[in-house]
Amino acid sequence: MVWVRGLKVSIAICGALSATAVRAGDPAPFAGCYERIYDAAHLQAHRGQIVRHVKLMIGPTSVPKTPGDERPIVADANLQIWVIGNKRSFGTLGACSMESEALTCNASLSAEETTLCKTKEDGVRDCRLSMDDAGSFEIAPKGDGLLVTVRERLELLGPPEGGSFLYLSPNNAENHAFLLRPAPEGACR
Repeated sequence: MVWVRGLKVSIAICGALSATAVRAGDPAPFAGCYERIYDAAHLQAHRGQIVRHVKLMIGPTSVPKTPGDERPIVADANLQIWVIGNKRSFGTLGACSMESEALTCNASLSAEETTLCKTKEDGVRDCRLSMDDAGSFEIAPKGDGLLVTVRERLELLGPPEGGSFLYLSPNNAENHAFLLRPAPEGACR
């Protein structure tokens, strides 16, 4: 279970987003599948980068509209990230609102219980930086793709059997922004 803007929502982090709209006629901005796999040459040139693969699926939101909400949720974003040294992905489901020309997405807060971390550094951890804030990210159009940028420290949940989390900071130049290209929808399943 995760909390999204005060609503309890059950999700499978590693599952794909539904392609059908909950509210008929409400299209999601930038809907579709996007991906980036960093090759060995890129990773060699950016030795501080731990992210090796990113997938993003944007679809219609499952969060009901709230009357009078000035920034309604308009899309769900399933963000999956693989890091060097791990075969499994880390992910979050973002509830996204439009802000100017971009989507701003609150990451989903995992119900997984564990201890608080003693370090705030980026990377894979078996502890949590915060029990009540999973951070946020932004999705903005850039060229023929989308730029995903960490806005606040971002927590992504690892595989259920692993009990681990990935943390990315907006202050880490090597791991805070990812330019993704359109990909076949099957790549995001």
